[in-house]
Amino acid sequence: MPPVSIIITAHEQCDVLRRHLPAILEQDYPSEYEVIVVDMNSSDGTLSMLEAMQMRNPHLHVIKMPDSSRDVSLERLALTLGIRSASNEWLVLTHADCIPASAHWLRHMVSTCEAKPGTQIVVGQSRFVGGHGWHGLRCRFFRARQQWIHLHHARRYGAYRCDGTNLCYRRSLFFEHRGFAEHANLQAGATDIMVNHHSTALNTAVCMHPQAIILQDTPRNPHWWSRERVFFMETRHHFRRTLRYRFTYFLCASLVWLCTLLLTAVFVASLVLHNYVAAGLSLGAWWVYMVYICFSFNRYLKSIGEPTIILALPLLLHLVLCWDTAAWLRWLFTDKNVFKKRFI
Repeated sequence: MPPVSIIITAHEQCDVLRRHLPAILEQDYPSEYEVIVVDMNSSDGTLSMLEAMQMRNPHLHVIKMPDSSRDVSLERLALTLGIRSASNEWLVLTHADCIPASAHWLRHMVSTCEAKPGTQIVVGQSRFVGGHGWHGLRCRFFRARQQWIHLHHARRYGAYRCDGTNLCYRRSLFFEHRGFAEHANLQAGATDIMVNHHSTALNTAVCMHPQAIILQDTPRNPHWWSRERVFFMETRHHFRRTLRYRFTYFLCASLVWLCTLLLTAVFVASLVLHNYVAAGLSLGAWWVYMVYICFSFNRYLKSIGEPTIILALPLLLHLVLCWDTAAWLRWLFTDKNVFKKRFI
């Protein structure tokens, strides 16, 4: 297998890196690999902890980002510094709050790179762990549902997006397209836009192996999810080749509501007309449809090791369209300068 460079950006995540980084440094990989961590000016002792860990791990390299930058996204600058410092062609991007599901994560991701000729991008799976209550359930459901749709799309037409938690990327492809030169001042969506602009059906593969999944800590801040949704609406505004994916996504989100409203109307009309057979058939048809959707989705949850969702799933499926509409409205009435990096 080819040598690999793993790129991680970190900001104020000393405790997280102390828990997660050893699992990445101890991957069972038959070739050489290096781990590059870019510290984004942390003040919680992240840099000193990484430098101490670097002395014990020769394949760990730590980079300190410049103290300030003008009109450039800190995320894009940190990733660019890490990629420029990489000594290998294949890059693996992940986050500081992520940990591999097994010691064979890197092996399976790179095997997917080599399995298909012409592959330049490999999109892997990830899931949230550790969240509790409604916030945790919502984050886990929404991440799983997004992947359920966009990984299927990536296998047929190329990746629509990728949040960078589990991504393989060729270094030469990054520099061929001038890195993050486009939209350099957008605060979020670096890997999403990069993958959307450069992924095709011919150069993209999807790694579905259960041991190649990345586990990401569920953010504790309950407002994080809403903020991410609004920022994604701005990121999506800069995407290309969106018609097919957006149509599929909207169809999946709206079909649940259409079936529910239609069958509810038939059920109510049947009761008014005292046609109880038709009322029973409409109610039964709705249950059959919901059982089919829930079974299909829970089957995917089982494949990634996510606990199945039974009772709350019908409600969550109906809320997707509401969440997306609310995020779009908040984005519409938000000053667009909020999404751009300014001088610090």
